[in-house]
Amino acid sequence: MMFFKRMNKQESVNSKRAAEAGFITYMLLTAINYFCYLFIEQMFLSPTLIFWSGLVVFFGYGLLINSKEKSK
Repeated sequence: MMFFKRMNKQESVNSKRAAEAGFITYMLLTAINYFCYLFIEQMFLSPTLIFWSGLVVFFGYGLLINSKEKSK
C-alpha cells in the first residue's frame, strides 16, 4: 500500500533545489542569530522561528517550482 505517489525525475530535482534553499535559510538565520548574540548578548531570533522559517521556505519553494513546471 502506497501513501504517497512516486516523484518523477523533475519533481525530484525540484525537491533537492527546495531542500538546498531551506538549508541555506537555516544557516543564514542561525548565523544572524549567533552574531547578534555575540554583539548584543541577546538572541535576535527564537529557535522556533528559525525552525519554522526553514520549513516554510522548503515547502513553499518546492510548491512554487513544481507549479511553474506544471503550468508549462
